[in-house]
Amino acid sequence: MTKKPEDSPTSRQQLGILLKPSNLVKTVGSIAPFSSPFVEMQNQLEGAKVDRRLTRVEGDLHSLSERHKLEQSASTAPLQVQDWPFSASEYFRRSCDIAVVYDGGIHSKRQSGHELILPVCHACLIGNNEALTCKEALQTAKAVATYKHGRMVIISGGAWHDFEAEEPDKLAGLSVCKLSPKDEKRWSEFSQILTGHGLPAPVENLPGVVRSSVMPWVGQEVAFLHSGEAEDATIDLGSYSPLQFDSTTVSHFRRLETDAVKTFVTGVLPGRVTRAGAGVFSRDGTLLGIFSDTESLKSDAGRRGVVRSLLGHPRFTVLGKVSSSG
Repeated sequence: MTKKPEDSPTSRQQLGILLKPSNLVKTVGSIAPFSSPFVEMQNQLEGAKVDRRLTRVEGDLHSLSERHKLEQSASTAPLQVQDWPFSASEYFRRSCDIAVVYDGGIHSKRQSGHELILPVCHACLIGNNEALTCKEALQTAKAVATYKHGRMVIISGGAWHDFEAEEPDKLAGLSVCKLSPKDEKRWSEFSQILTGHGLPAPVENLPGVVRSSVMPWVGQEVAFLHSGEAEDATIDLGSYSPLQFDSTTVSHFRRLETDAVKTFVTGVLPGRVTRAGAGVFSRDGTLLGIFSDTESLKSDAGRRGVVRSLLGHPRFTVLGKVSSSG
């Protein structure tokens, strides 16, 4: 039996489901009245976890450098267009984090003045310096930023961006986030860290306009990249968080809702989803929607994904006609 990392969640914590804004607000509300003793203990525990994670970063970079050297010396066979790795590589470039940046003094006095980063949810780059996410992800990020007294940023491939989020669309529950130019100072620091470990300098991640469709079908294979519970996943240079790939099928569509004209539910997922906002795509790399929640039927052995489709959003649907890009 392998030894469990010190900062891995307990079995009790693993019983949780996708973090919902309503649950988060309730948690924050329950803590606030008793902030003095309880929050101090919580901050000390979180501070210890941060220290352990920072210690592991140096080792991860060294291992990544060694792997890069071996890969450079090996030849690779071309991928087949119909294989999942073809579309997964596309969405590795499009997956980004909505994170909260806050002062480390909230955890311990010795970390005061140091900015810490807490990835909260995901978004999908759709081109033209824009990212798409769902209203659940934005609500969660805003609640965490308020609790941590921090600010929200979008991080993609080591580049930090401030952003302005549109109001979620009433028919789709999705929001387009307009990215500001990247933080050049942080980009330079990130580049120096990589080159200092023998890795190539980063290239700014600017994927073109995403190919999309508002017409997912029952039985269609779909997939998404997200920060799951894999304890030993490698942090790819294209993402701040370690990402894992999961595929499933469209099980059924929900009845018409007030804030979503077309929402589909997947089959039972192989693992737990911890963050909302990931792009859900088909085998050929077409964007079909944004992962917003999970649910479980009485007979299910696990949880199903709830995905907001693009139908109804003015960026993808024009005058009642399907707008397909790419």
